[in-house]
Amino acid sequence: MKLPTITELSALIRAIKPTIMDDYRASDDDTLPCVDLTIGWTPVSGDWNYQTGDNSYTGGAYFHPVWGIVTIYRRSNSRELARDIREQLAEQSI
Repeated sequence: MKLPTITELSALIRAIKPTIMDDYRASDDDTLPCVDLTIGWTPVSGDWNYQTGDNSYTGGAYFHPVWGIVTIYRRSNSRELARDIREQLAEQSI
């Protein structure tokens, strides 16, 4: 079982932060700019991909059986969110 690393995930999160526009909201309840990040992962192969925003029926994460979802704000701690994603993925693969 090869999970995405904290380094890989936190680098991805850091790269996404500057793309969060002022009017982006992950939900109607959000008051600050933010976006959802979904990581899709396949435990057997260790392959993974991601998508931002709507996590419905399209995007890079969709065809992976295990998902971790976090909301990224501009001031989010990237490593903390990366750990959260890994925990979500690991819990589902047991």
